[in-house]
Amino acid sequence: MWKRQRGCRLLTDEPLHLAPELVGLPLASPFRRAVALAVDYVVLLLPVLAVAITAATLSLRVNDPGAYKGLRMLIFGHPAPAESRAAWEAVAPLLARIEAPGLPAEAHEAVGRGDRAKLAEALEGYDLMVTLAFDERKEVHMPPKMIMLQLDEVIPKPFRAIALFGVAALYFTLCHASRRGQTLGKRLLGIRVVQLAGERLSLFESFERAAAYLEIPATLGLSLVSLWRDPNRRLPHDRVVHTAVLLVGRPLKPARPAPPVPEPDKG
Repeated sequence: MWKRQRGCRLLTDEPLHLAPELVGLPLASPFRRAVALAVDYVVLLLPVLAVAITAATLSLRVNDPGAYKGLRMLIFGHPAPAESRAAWEAVAPLLARIEAPGLPAEAHEAVGRGDRAKLAEALEGYDLMVTLAFDERKEVHMPPKMIMLQLDEVIPKPFRAIALFGVAALYFTLCHASRRGQTLGKRLLGIRVVQLAGERLSLFESFERAAAYLEIPATLGLSLVSLWRDPNRRLPHDRVVHTAVLLVGRPLKPARPAPPVPEPDKG
């Protein structure tokens, strides 16, 4: 722990303290850590999608009920031609506002003028594709007669990061703060997170570690070199809360005793 003297914080050996029972335990290999993380991302895919879709749905229902009803009709219904035109008219202002890829310029202009007849003509024969993007928006080349609605664009910006990354942060925080110190991926690969002092991670420390994953893309992946360069294979998110990732279930082999040294011949 840090100490104070006359209002000044003093340097201590707290970051360097290592529980004796952890010394000599085998470290997880870079391969196991990478595969465990890949498994965790697969596990997280459905919950993240569910939360993002729910957030987008609630946002539409509150902020644009007409577009919400139109989308439901286009996605889940089998509308007659007149119902399809009414649904497109309700959804088109939303598509124009978020600059949906594939939306024809004629439809965009018709929305601005409020020309319903021109809008129906411009969107005749079009289909709607709904997607969820997790990265920065890039230019998309759409096939003919296809419009893309990116659901993340429907979520208000202050809540977008929470909807897309909050589930992952909660998952890693709760798993690493547990008694086992393992996510599902780590448990499958036989590795676990340990605090160097031998103590269980608090929820806040575990959240700090989860947030520090962002340092890897922030360094363009260069920090991954620590998996080979650092003697204890600690990455930035390990160093921030003084953790290491160990291999479990394989006890160390006892060291072989040194051969006895023959006594010198006194004869």
